[in-house]
Amino acid sequence: MNLEIAVEAIGSWKVVNLRGRIDSSSTDTFDRSLRDLITSGASRVLINCAELRYVSSVGIGILVEGSKSLSASGGYLSFSGMNPHIRSVFEMVGIVGLFPIYSSVEEALKS
Repeated sequence: MNLEIAVEAIGSWKVVNLRGRIDSSSTDTFDRSLRDLITSGASRVLINCAELRYVSSVGIGILVEGSKSLSASGGYLSFSGMNPHIRSVFEMVGIVGLFPIYSSVEEALKS
């Protein structure tokens, strides 16, 4: 399955709904989408991982760089809906503490 990216504005948030896999065939598209969102002025970005099945090390790097870019402009990157596999990847590479992680989009939007 390829990666599908759908961005929606909810209040002051930009919610990035991911479906599929962030792998070698989709990292360029994902990187471009996240950079475009950040350069357009988004400051509160929520990555909804509810339908994300896999993320490569390159995908993790894109997320970390995106978080740094947002932080530099006073914004931040958050995550919601991580399945156990995606969360274990974040734990394995030691980045769980870098981002707020919520169980659902609704929980994140209340924060």
